[in-house]
Amino acid sequence: MSTINVLPSRKFKILQVTHDLEMGGLQKVIVNICRNIDKSRFDISVLCLRKKGTFSTEIEQLGIPVTLIPQKQAGIDYFTFLKIAKFFKQNKPDVVHTHNTQPLIEGGIAALLSGVKRVIHTDHAKIYPDKRRYMIAEWFISHFVSRIVGVSDYTSRELHEYERIPRSKITTILNGIDPAFYSINIDKINKKKEFDILSKGPILGIISRLIAIKGIDNLFKSMPAIINSHPDSCLIVAGDGPFKHDLKKQTLSLGIEKNVLFIGPRSDIAQLLKLFDILVLPSLKEGLPMILLEAMAAECPIIASNVGGIPEIIQNKINGLLVEPGNVADLTKAILGLLADPSLRKTIIHNNITAVHNKYTAAIMTENYQNLYTDF
Repeated sequence: MSTINVLPSRKFKILQVTHDLEMGGLQKVIVNICRNIDKSRFDISVLCLRKKGTFSTEIEQLGIPVTLIPQKQAGIDYFTFLKIAKFFKQNKPDVVHTHNTQPLIEGGIAALLSGVKRVIHTDHAKIYPDKRRYMIAEWFISHFVSRIVGVSDYTSRELHEYERIPRSKITTILNGIDPAFYSINIDKINKKKEFDILSKGPILGIISRLIAIKGIDNLFKSMPAIINSHPDSCLIVAGDGPFKHDLKKQTLSLGIEKNVLFIGPRSDIAQLLKLFDILVLPSLKEGLPMILLEAMAAECPIIASNVGGIPEIIQNKINGLLVEPGNVADLTKAILGLLADPSLRKTIIHNNITAVHNKYTAAIMTENYQNLYTDF
């Protein structure tokens, strides 16, 4: 395979294929590609397979079209790939870029049927082993995909280990963000009033889907000791998910309900990170969560589990603290220690700002994808 050095006179047509454009790390990657792609070289658009979502308006305001493939109102639509193939034939993309399982399978088959020459797929990290039928389907479709991208070296290794995708077909492109969106000042007093937080105690935060694998129950188990040392401390939980009811019951059983605030899904992520004294991510398994990069850019100190792709970007006591997953004592010690050490918090913030600008910007990420798009 050789790289094209001189682009054709017309622009390359790039089509992003995703489930939706709701709030989430995968969707933020698409938004950042749309914002940063070289518009003089590429004509980009987005295709959604389930619904459009919150970010669709933002992308459309950039002058980038977002299309929704209509689905059956009830049950599974087994012929979505035919609708996608028809769309491909009508729009003739040079490159189809799929994100996660359904877009890969449906979009990959559609690309074969419609004669699309190049398919790039990004795996945004999932918990392995996945459902066997999905892994087999992804392995099969991968034979017809030009390149498979993992968002961390850990993700790339798992793609090879679990799905038997050849290493030669896999590359790693780290997620990136626009630091300017997080370099803001907020009125912390007014932001606290928004949530009826009256105390001056430390504010811990977690921004995550409320699912068991995120280990939020272990963070809750740490809270009695945190509250004992810092009676006015508050934990803000931003996000939603099937584990929410169980977590609320746990706050009652632990007697911490007055110190834990559930605020649901949020779009003001940068403001929340500016409000938090520490972002805590106690996941049991993880890929490379975008929220860590956002916290780094927002100058919010991080405590996270030493799992998955997290230690690729967080070095213990350099730009965050790493704890053993599921170890409540370790997590409690890390939180209390970081709250008591303003010097370490300053060091973490300084090192994270440097790391974000040098390695994790949306511009760097997009340039890496642009190179893949034109590498025929």
